Order: sequence, then structure tokens, then C-alpha cells
Amino acid sequence: MGPHVQVLDAAYVWNRHHWVTPFSLIVLAGIIFLAPVAGIDSWPTRIVLGLAGVGVAVMATTTYHVLALTDRGMVLLDASRIRQIATAHDRDLDPTVSLELLSGTVINSDWKVGDRTYTVPLSSQKAMERMAMARFSD
Repeated sequence: MGPHVQVLDAAYVWNRHHWVTPFSLIVLAGIIFLAPVAGIDSWPTRIVLGLAGVGVAVMATTTYHVLALTDRGMVLLDASRIRQIATAHDRDLDPTVSLELLSGTVINSDWKVGDRTYTVPLSSQKAMERMAMARFSD
């Protein structure tokens, strides 16, 4: 972003590819039905391995970002899967992009940012609310 850009607020967000459910089901079925080829005949073991495969499939289809409000506008940054830090600049967002709370639970909430939906953890909820209010007041 450059050394002279001031970050006013930031939130860790993620979204999943729209094919995550069919992809996960294919992985689950593949592992369950191909496990006997590897000598795994126990159904409980096959199911546990299949569910572990689903976990890997979901992780593989999830992209992590940091949404930041800077003195030059909103930016979307690529983020680490493990630590909540930005790793690279993805793109600048349109100056008129809207932030809208769609739903929430005790541990996370879903926000519409422009035309995309992102899941926001509870730790970033207040930052999203502040950025939405900053966008509203512009």
C-alpha cells in the first residue's frame, strides 16, 4: 500500500468458494469409498477419514482477507490462513462500496461488501461496524 498510507481501521474476513459444498461431498464420498483400496475396511474409520478430508476441502476453498479503511479509501488485502495479518495487496475497493450486516451469531457475522459476502469473526465485528459507519457518514 505504500509507506505514506495510514490505516484507520481493519477487519479480518474470509469467504468460501461457491462450490465448497459439492466439492466437500465429492471428497467425503471419494475417501469413504476408496478407503478399502488402502486396506481400511472399518466403516467408522472410513467416516472419520472422510470428515477429515472434508475439513481439508473446506480449508482449501476458503480465502482469507483483511478489509482495511485507509486515508485513501477501502482496500482488500490477502491474509494469512493462520495468523490474522495481511500478506499482500489484493485490490482497492470502489469509493462507493457499501458495507451491510447480513446476519450474525455469537462467534461470527456475515457482511456484504459490495457484491461479495464475507464472514467476520467476533474479534473484528466492532471494526466492521466502525468502517460501515465511516462509509455511511461520507
